[in-house]
Amino acid sequence: MKKELKGKKILYLITQSKWGGAQKYVIDLARHFSQKNEVHIAYGESRQLDPYFAQECQKLKVKTIPLPYLCRNIDLGKDYLAMIDLSKLFGKESYDLIHLNSSKAGLLGSLAAKYYGLNLLNAKLRLIYTAHGFVFNEPLSKFRKKIYKLSETFSTTIQHLIIAVSDADRQSAIENKITHPAKIFTVHNGLDFSQYDFYPTDQARQKLGLEKDQIYFGTIASFYLTKGHTYLLDAVKELRTTNWPLFDKSAWVFIGDGPEKENISQKIKAADLQDKIKVFDPSPEGDHKYLKAFDYFILPSVKEGLPYTILEAGLAQVPVVATRVGGLPEIITDKKNGLLATAANPLSLADKIKKISADQKMSSALAQANYQNIKSNFSLDKTLSQTEELYLKLF
Repeated sequence: MKKELKGKKILYLITQSKWGGAQKYVIDLARHFSQKNEVHIAYGESRQLDPYFAQECQKLKVKTIPLPYLCRNIDLGKDYLAMIDLSKLFGKESYDLIHLNSSKAGLLGSLAAKYYGLNLLNAKLRLIYTAHGFVFNEPLSKFRKKIYKLSETFSTTIQHLIIAVSDADRQSAIENKITHPAKIFTVHNGLDFSQYDFYPTDQARQKLGLEKDQIYFGTIASFYLTKGHTYLLDAVKELRTTNWPLFDKSAWVFIGDGPEKENISQKIKAADLQDKIKVFDPSPEGDHKYLKAFDYFILPSVKEGLPYTILEAGLAQVPVVATRVGGLPEIITDKKNGLLATAANPLSLADKIKKISADQKMSSALAQANYQNIKSNFSLDKTLSQTEELYLKLF
């Protein structure tokens, strides 16, 4: 009989509630492990509570703990207060296992655990950290990269196990000497296929106010620099400049929110592409429901872990163009189940857009192959089973 984790008290800690891959990951794990354990979820930036995240937590009926001083940006004063709050929380609740998510939560949670552990009378804490893509792999200055590497290296000396959501991230951690190879494990993200339903194409387009006879290229991603919206915008400009034959029949849809949203909107206006690129806010019912509105899904990221959006696009059987970064090549094999472009390269993106839209038979075959790939290799059951095996290593 397979061994199960039972009767433990688990805390999932995340820096912010703004809905994204890390938040979905936490909710999925909490839903599963709360069935036989007591689960709490603590989150930072509590004044900006994401309504969808709050709704999902409420469905779980688990204890949620706002942390007012925990914030995404570096703020030494708030960071110190957040660490103190976490240490007090650990002492009050006596958790068996704490699962940290995101770099800031990983560092402050580790420091708080170290401080908590100075009292030998305190209960033993097991600390796991999931890296949803290492920050030092982002396009940063050498100085900032070094700071993030030092932070991750220090944190992992306190953490008992590290989960990387892609082999690329695991290898990156090893090459950068962030941690010992025996301490870091790859566990790919996965989907609960039974929980997914997509609006049919006509309904999805109607709800978004899109035309029926246009060719739509869609992107669902938070507006952060790492998501590469600006490169996709430049690719659209390139397609216009080179008089791509399908340009007049095509349009692009960006769905998301984030700090770069206004900047991207202004760039669209400056390029006189308002009639070609439509920007939509995230949907409270889940952005994935609109995937079938798109003829093609584009993810132009310059840094990724293992994004759910590509898994969801595959499940919706929408042909995919993505960039060759992070864990994306672990989902998409170029010309087998999608097309891969060079990151931060508008010309490469434009070329892949032309290729995937030029041959309907090919793009349909790619989409079908990706659908089978997702169904076979990226199930939530597999993610949960592998995660539980790692949890059990600590008890």
